[in-house]
Amino acid sequence: MTPQQQRYLLMSLLATGLLIIIILTFIALTRTQRDIQIASPAEETSSSSGFTFFDLHRTTVLNRDLRRNLSQTLGSDAIAHATPIDLTIIDRGFLKTHLPVLDDINQRLNPPLGERREHDTARLTYHRAQTRQMPFRFIELVFSNRTGRPLYFTIHPSVDFGDSIATLTSKYGPPRIVETAGQSEPVYIWKQGGDILVATVYRRRSGRLSQEMRIYFVDNLKQYLENEALKRQEESASNRNPGRRAF
Repeated sequence: MTPQQQRYLLMSLLATGLLIIIILTFIALTRTQRDIQIASPAEETSSSSGFTFFDLHRTTVLNRDLRRNLSQTLGSDAIAHATPIDLTIIDRGFLKTHLPVLDDINQRLNPPLGERREHDTARLTYHRAQTRQMPFRFIELVFSNRTGRPLYFTIHPSVDFGDSIATLTSKYGPPRIVETAGQSEPVYIWKQGGDILVATVYRRRSGRLSQEMRIYFVDNLKQYLENEALKRQEESASNRNPGRRAF
């Protein structure tokens, strides 16, 4: 190969590499916008009560800027749509006994025979928050894909459980404490402005103890149920009258 051919080959490789970088950069910059498509975004307002997590609260609306800011704080995320919703914590009997409002919502969200039902949601999952010096092993944020508002958060702290409870108590006041059979640790429950926060320690199948906190945005969950019911009614009416679509 002559020197001129070598220079031509080198320039071609550099041009190809630059093109690939430009394409990948464009994909990265537009990925968030493409992945988040809220049907009818609700109006975001300030929340004077309820629980917050990194400034996320009951009236927060998911959008690309919010997702980008969360990634800067918590590390890269994984996004999923059309996911199941399971509000269960500890076991199914716990909600029925101690948090019946959540048990009712959970039953309405899930078929009685236990088959999988996917919902119109956007779920953000974070596994690398600890690399950003954040005291969390796992974070799952579930939003309505219709309004963009949060439905519930699942958080696994990496700090001592006592420190987590002390932090929550200092901010939200003393919790309701529930002792349950088979649990070595009590369950702590806070209620603020209709939201519910539950903190507990449970033993995994592997035998390792795991901390878990759940924030349930009850009003948003109820609104989501209403939207789902309305959507089913509209689909049912459309299916009963297919001829209307022709004229």
